[in-house]
Amino acid sequence: MNIQPAVSNVIFEEGIANFSIFLYSALERTGNEFISPYSITSALLLLILGTGTTTKYEMETAIFEYEEPTDVHQGYRILNDKLVTRTTPGVTFSIANKLYARQGLNLLTTFSTKALTIYGSEVDRLDFAKNTENSRLTINNWISANTNNKIKNMIPKNILNKDTLLVLANAIYFKGTWKTEFKKNDTRQRNFFIGTNEQTLVRMMYGEFDAKSGEDLDLDCKILKLPYKGNKMSMIFVLPNSGVGLTELEDTITMDDLTTLLNELKTQRTIIRIPKFTMQREYDLKPIMSILGVTEIFDPMIADFSEMTPSHAHVSDMRHKAYIEVNEEGSEAAAATTAVIQMRSNTVPKPTPFQFVADHPFLFIIQDDETGTPLFIGRYTRP
Repeated sequence: MNIQPAVSNVIFEEGIANFSIFLYSALERTGNEFISPYSITSALLLLILGTGTTTKYEMETAIFEYEEPTDVHQGYRILNDKLVTRTTPGVTFSIANKLYARQGLNLLTTFSTKALTIYGSEVDRLDFAKNTENSRLTINNWISANTNNKIKNMIPKNILNKDTLLVLANAIYFKGTWKTEFKKNDTRQRNFFIGTNEQTLVRMMYGEFDAKSGEDLDLDCKILKLPYKGNKMSMIFVLPNSGVGLTELEDTITMDDLTTLLNELKTQRTIIRIPKFTMQREYDLKPIMSILGVTEIFDPMIADFSEMTPSHAHVSDMRHKAYIEVNEEGSEAAAATTAVIQMRSNTVPKPTPFQFVADHPFLFIIQDDETGTPLFIGRYTRP
């Protein structure tokens, strides 16, 4: 009985993985970037639960471009049930959804029930009109508590108002200890080459141990996969051989390419140098969604949330904030996505160690190894 859901969920999991790359590609990518595509996708799927007609079709088509699963919500539940079991000694992973509805808002029972049973999302009532600031603090405190205080002040002032019907919040948190940790005494100041004519000093971690690594001549890059304890999740580093080749690599590589590269990696003695870094980024998701073809949910005249509420509703604000820290012990990452819904108003092993020296811009991914789901994606271009 446990085999069939896993088999039937392959289409969903592949769709989520592909959409993760599309999401990342839609970023401007002018410097350091970091997102949790899984957090954003979770929020979108919860929104889809409440949409109808062309609004629903547009969103599902954007996420599942190649092949749409029979039941996207059941697919999410199966995948999420797998991911939440990844918490083991050395690895913590959690994801939480929450709906904050305006007092008196008529939410359809079918929507509320499915939001709870599939997405684990309870509905709390807030008075957005009379207690706007308290409502904002309530939501922000919930997000902060569910991201180990890494994501703070998620919803700024002047976002909530008397027209706010509902706030959808998603919070994701990950902390993993490397299976093989780096020694703090080996971390040194080293040059990091930002571009052709610019360099700076960074705290560079160093290690030499057996790791899955390799080089792809077609994509002209090196790949390194570092597992966390438990061997269920890992961080992948993709380093272009050219110091200025990151954008070209990002524009070329696909999820299929990445899967093939990872499957072809060999465990070999590897000399590793990776910057120690902390990064936090915040995004307005509306223009990013537009690039991906999701526009109706933002249009007060067209948006169809009839499966959620009889009220005329649309998404007035959608934002994402993500944080990551990479150090000698491992990685800590957190992200949150909110949507505010308002009523309508106005290589081969060699005898010598393989060298993976990340002293110029690179791409990185934290993924679930069994399903291939990218939980976080980012790029490091400068300290």
